[in-house]
Amino acid sequence: MLRLCYIHRIYYGLVKRLHWIAVFTFCGWLICQNPSTQHRKQLNKKSTLGRELYLFPEANQQNKHFPTFPDTGAKTSLNSSCNKRGLVFLKTHKTGSTTLTNIILRYAEKHKLVVGLPLERHWELAGYPALFNRQLIVPHLPKYDVLCHHFRYHHQDVTKAVNSNALRITLLREPGDCFESGFAFFRDWPYPAWFTDPTDEQSLVEFISNPKGYYNRSTPWHFRAKNYMAFDLGFDNERNDISYSNSIIQQMENNFDLVLITERMDESLILLKDKLCMEDYEDIVYLRLKVRHNSSRRKLSAETKDKILQWNYLDERLYDFFNKTLDKKISEYGTLRMKNELQIFRSHLEAAAKRCILYYDQFDMKPWISRIKLRDNAGAHCEQLTWGEVKYGDYLRKKQQKYSGEGRVHQPSYGELKRMLNEAQKAVIGSK
Repeated sequence: MLRLCYIHRIYYGLVKRLHWIAVFTFCGWLICQNPSTQHRKQLNKKSTLGRELYLFPEANQQNKHFPTFPDTGAKTSLNSSCNKRGLVFLKTHKTGSTTLTNIILRYAEKHKLVVGLPLERHWELAGYPALFNRQLIVPHLPKYDVLCHHFRYHHQDVTKAVNSNALRITLLREPGDCFESGFAFFRDWPYPAWFTDPTDEQSLVEFISNPKGYYNRSTPWHFRAKNYMAFDLGFDNERNDISYSNSIIQQMENNFDLVLITERMDESLILLKDKLCMEDYEDIVYLRLKVRHNSSRRKLSAETKDKILQWNYLDERLYDFFNKTLDKKISEYGTLRMKNELQIFRSHLEAAAKRCILYYDQFDMKPWISRIKLRDNAGAHCEQLTWGEVKYGDYLRKKQQKYSGEGRVHQPSYGELKRMLNEAQKAVIGSK
């Protein structure tokens, strides 16, 4: 009997211990699932996001409410397919596209992606303003990883020229501001053919009050004066009807993975960073390029702005639709997440501007356009941030010869390509 009591006491003690072991184990599991604990783990692993929150604590003032995301190693992207991929950027005019092209070319250089380039010292890719012609891309190759200089979009032909994993993006700007910017910027064609002094503030008002009285198809580069973003996108810029605008919106939804918005450039770039699985905010840091002097900007009345939007109806429909689409993409990305990342990103932008920019000067050939005067000893990276697409393209032209494989493909002469380009452009803009 005593032996049975002894065995029962031992058995009861074991059960009691196992019970408390189970309780402590369960509590430990609950603690590990707590979002704040997961967040601390991410910081301890020193992910990119964690490092930024450490460097910029003001971006995380309410740490207990900070959302948690899956650990992606050194990346802040949530994209599940973080593989090196190509990129097609349809570069629109007067939208801030030169600044974005600098970011894309840095991305291409970093990952040794082959960029399809225009002729040396040229900005027009694939025969621009004619529709896309891959015979006018240098070097001649079966496929390219990146296209981001000015070309006119044609979906089927562009698709044949790039690798299948290429992300397709473009950039739209509020059409009233975009039109005003183009009117002030283009001092060769077409506006000087229609006005004695297109820089006079009244010239734009006079034009938009009676656009059909000035707009002339026989004038070189006349298409700059109507729905210029739609023209770059490969559409008929002279159509202004609802059915056609609905059709091209649908085409763009099918053909582009992301449409960035100039007025929301920072948010757009964070979405682009995620889609390309970029590893650091420095990959999307920028300095504003080709900025106009304030003295060359016109202040538009509400009436003038309304007339511009009516004349550029296609551009207005595209902008309105894809600006709302960006709202949806930000919501999918996470509104609070975007807010926090914007704080971090803008801290990087501010730091880059302080590190690099001494002041904005003016171009000698185009004094109405600003250029960046760098600080002494700003460094090579700051200098690279100021490169436009022509300078950066010519730099990559030599560098990518090592890995593009162009030596295995016959390359036409510069003279032959120049002749072909002139013929393609003449067919669209006529003789100047």
